[in-house]
Amino acid sequence: MDANAQLDAFLDRTEREISFGPGQLQNLLFDLWGAMKDTPAQPEVERWLTLTVERHLFSAEEVRDALTGIRDLAELVPADSH
Repeated sequence: MDANAQLDAFLDRTEREISFGPGQLQNLLFDLWGAMKDTPAQPEVERWLTLTVERHLFSAEEVRDALTGIRDLAELVPADSH
């Protein structure tokens, strides 16, 4: 699954779920980090990876905002707009 599809799928989850544990985010963020290496989004992905080590719970709203920002920084577009 490419980065666009992963982001879209996780963003969909933020509409259905209330919160996420750090492990759920780490899996996605590690995949994104590899896909977004050397892009303007890489530092933001790294910042969120650090937060997953420091915190135990993330609200769906903050995750949605973070992932939307990461996608904007990487200049990714939703998979369905191709």
